[in-house]
Amino acid sequence: MKVAALLAARATRAHRKAWTAVFAALTLTSLLLGAFGLTLASAWSAHPRVERYAGADLVVAGDQTTRFSAMSLGERETVSAGLTERVRIPRTALTAVRAVPGVRTAVADVEFPVGRAGRSATGRPWETAQLAPYALRTGRAPQHADEVVTGGGTGRVGARLTLRVGGHDTAYTVVGVAEGPGTAVWFTGAEARRLAGHPEALDAVGVVGAPGTDPGELAGRVRKALAAAGVTDVGHRAEGDPAAVRVLTGGERGEAEFLAAAPARGELLMALASVAGAVVLVALLVVSSTIVQALRQRSHELGLLRAVGATPGQLRGAVGREVGRVAAWAATAGAAGAVPAYLGLRALL
Repeated sequence: MKVAALLAARATRAHRKAWTAVFAALTLTSLLLGAFGLTLASAWSAHPRVERYAGADLVVAGDQTTRFSAMSLGERETVSAGLTERVRIPRTALTAVRAVPGVRTAVADVEFPVGRAGRSATGRPWETAQLAPYALRTGRAPQHADEVVTGGGTGRVGARLTLRVGGHDTAYTVVGVAEGPGTAVWFTGAEARRLAGHPEALDAVGVVGAPGTDPGELAGRVRKALAAAGVTDVGHRAEGDPAAVRVLTGGERGEAEFLAAAPARGELLMALASVAGAVVLVALLVVSSTIVQALRQRSHELGLLRAVGATPGQLRGAVGREVGRVAAWAATAGAAGAVPAYLGLRALL
């Protein structure tokens, strides 16, 4: 062991150029693999940001994943894909949720596109503003069908606003200005249901629990209440493709807001995994060829050591110590650079 350590130390100092190339290759490999590993872990564990439902303890929504099963090579395989169009739930879910002990407020949420001054906006019932919560800055809540509240914290109470919904232009009076996105327009609950065009279905139900109620326990009660009321699916789908009503808690609530996030995450994971796999293969080829080239330049030196009595085990141990010493420093340097590389990669994605 002492002979191998001595040979490794002397060889590392005597062949700095060769081991510098190995060090550079290993450092870059460590940096790339660390950056891709952090990005993969981040994409795998992340959830969409919770905005509109930040004030809700639970969100009851439809299953946004569709599944398809087929026979392949004698075995049944199932593939799944996220849906970017809203899967709505029956309105009866609202009644079932409101009867659950520990539920302080259950708000029906519907969303529909609105044209506002040639730009796209989003219409929703005013009751859903409390789920964010978005507070009024000026004015009051809408009470009549021709009254609205605008978002963004800007606007003028009393102004007349022409909105285009379902291909028709209708004039509304702005009775309040609230916080929240500037593209938001809130209507009365009845008017929002009429304009949405599906009075017997909801986009989601936001649930606010009573003070002191545990969200996890409340979620269990809500699931049992939905099952008891028969509200367990969102309608008929193909065989083998269940469409359940989901009760979302914590970071999962954002999935009910940003429907494109889950499909995009799946595509991102596949892309990152394929690139990371290619990086591993290239790194193995580059690093191994660099180490082989560094050792090949020393073939006469290794032969001389064999001639003066060095055993094959001592030579292998010396080479292993050289590679291990360089690899340890290279891995440390690459790991230190992996974090800023990950932050840059995440910003690009």
